[in-house]
Amino acid sequence: MAQDIDGGAITVAGQHPLGERRPITIEDIPWEGFTDPAEPNRPPGPFVRWLVDPASGNRVMHVHSLAGRRAEPHWHLSDTLYVVTEGEFLVEGEALPYRAGDLRWVRGGFAYGPESSGPEGAKYLFISLGPYDKLDPDEFAPPLGRWDQPDTWVEGYPQVHRRTLLAEDPRPPHDSGGA
Repeated sequence: MAQDIDGGAITVAGQHPLGERRPITIEDIPWEGFTDPAEPNRPPGPFVRWLVDPASGNRVMHVHSLAGRRAEPHWHLSDTLYVVTEGEFLVEGEALPYRAGDLRWVRGGFAYGPESSGPEGAKYLFISLGPYDKLDPDEFAPPLGRWDQPDTWVEGYPQVHRRTLLAEDPRPPHDSGGA
């Protein structure tokens, strides 16, 4: 079902090519309706502009959340960045709304409360810094804690140790002798 958002038609997921190593003009990418399989009864939306091919397993998108919309509590496998471009983006348990120009960073493995958009809606860039997944904290315990249970919070940056999961470090040996 095609709708119109900000004067542009919404396309079906995957109907436009996204190439790597070339400029992508965000405003030229059409909005698409996003359906979250984890929330099948949620009304349509948000709307997204895929900026990296979702088939890659990565998530880089421009999101348009309509006024008052809400997403249930969840957590992601990888660290995520949100860069608000318009409106207000709110997260239960976080002190202030995020506004245009604000950056939000969440460590992968930390569950956060419901997200919602302000009275004018919100637009933001969403960037997953690694493999993407969206997990329900009531079904899958988040390894770094939950927003609503401070006694579960894990401090520090355990993601730095992910390299130890590799059988062998793929980087060439570092020559510390100078040039």
